[in-house]
Amino acid sequence: MSLLFLFTGGLSVYAYYNNDHEDVTKYMVVRDDSEDYDRLFDNANFKSFKIHFESDVFEEMLLNMQANFDLYGDYIDNAMYPVDITYTDSSDSFTVYSVGFRTRSQTSRNLPRTTDWRGRYVYHQTSFQLQFNETFDTLEQTNLYEILKTREVFNLEQLNFEYSQNYSGDYDTAMITEAYTHHLYQQAGLTVANASYGLVYLEIDEDLIPYGFFTFVEPVDSEFLKANFRSDLATDYGDLYKITDVQTQGTLDMNYSGFVGIDTDELRYTYSLRNNTLDGTRRTFDPLTDFIAAINDSDNAMDRLDQLLDVDLFVRYLAIGFLVGNTDDIRFNDNNYYLYFDVYNQQVSFVPFDLDSTLGFGKTFDLTGNYTTDWSIYHSLDDPNVLVDLVFSDQELRSLYETYLNDDIQTIFNYQDFYNDYVEAKDLYETILVQEGHLGNKIFDIRNMAWYFTTKTNTVLMELQ
Repeated sequence: MSLLFLFTGGLSVYAYYNNDHEDVTKYMVVRDDSEDYDRLFDNANFKSFKIHFESDVFEEMLLNMQANFDLYGDYIDNAMYPVDITYTDSSDSFTVYSVGFRTRSQTSRNLPRTTDWRGRYVYHQTSFQLQFNETFDTLEQTNLYEILKTREVFNLEQLNFEYSQNYSGDYDTAMITEAYTHHLYQQAGLTVANASYGLVYLEIDEDLIPYGFFTFVEPVDSEFLKANFRSDLATDYGDLYKITDVQTQGTLDMNYSGFVGIDTDELRYTYSLRNNTLDGTRRTFDPLTDFIAAINDSDNAMDRLDQLLDVDLFVRYLAIGFLVGNTDDIRFNDNNYYLYFDVYNQQVSFVPFDLDSTLGFGKTFDLTGNYTTDWSIYHSLDDPNVLVDLVFSDQELRSLYETYLNDDIQTIFNYQDFYNDYVEAKDLYETILVQEGHLGNKIFDIRNMAWYFTTKTNTVLMELQ
């Protein structure tokens, strides 16, 4: 039965995109994308997204997600489903038609709707992605295909949405933690995606579901590379690898065989090449494997480190990552980072992502419940990441790390700045969340933030002294 759902699923999508559309110009987006981008990531700007499904498309998505669960034990269906979206902020509103929608994430992907024992619909928040240049089954060499294939919204090809997650029965009631951590990383000088937040509504035919408060995160993709790195004369960019613990931990040691590749619907790799894939046919990954071999060369790695890696950027990351208490990262969990190889000299730039376990909340290896506030600034696991261990083995780089810790505390890492953004978000969204009965957490609460900032700052300064 599951296979039957997978076969019939897609028929409604195909029909949707091969009906004759009288006016394809409605699928165009003729706006100032740069201005829209700035407003999207302006935290002081009220924002909402309404995502409209036709009911047969929504049902098809549910059937395919359930079929995947029946076959593989998870809801990871990465097919794109057609929706129309309406974006509204404090000063403008516009609609985009035929946008791709898919659920996403390993740990926060749920069925968007289930049925209770009385046959009533129950909706659930799930992380998801909007794909603005999805062509679906549109016929090539048609006007509609060309419009969809080249379309951007907010200067982006896609946008990720994360809901306020629940760990051990607790919501992150501070609500803005993930977006604020992105902001701190940027303030510390890192190359990192932009993030903001706002409300989401699902509309299924005529039924409107207040879907809750979500963090909007810019994806690390080709558009991100264009915005942050240089290309060669042919406007090509170097290799971008996404490293997660989907198969094994991304330790960057020599035991990478079988863990490097290009993701498919059936298989995801720990070291996943995200671009320059030759339409999925590429089978050599020399920039990454050469880099891994070089940093594992104990006799020469330190002498070549400046050539291999943007060292200053990485040390900055280690400092701010420790201050925010991110334990689901390269340093503590060998997880959640990109490596970008410069198109000319192959030097690596480090780009962190998935910053939802920070600032006194989320996943943590600190079994005392103190969220790393009493850890040493050089706290490491018994089997540290190769790159982290290499940096901390050098006294000059250790001193630079200490300098950045102190500088960040003096300039950007303080509770008052967080509190100001928190109050601003609470004033913008809490009343609406409550009055409209949104899903998920609706009441903002500062939780342990003052304690976290104060305790972390004091323990770090004491050790530095």
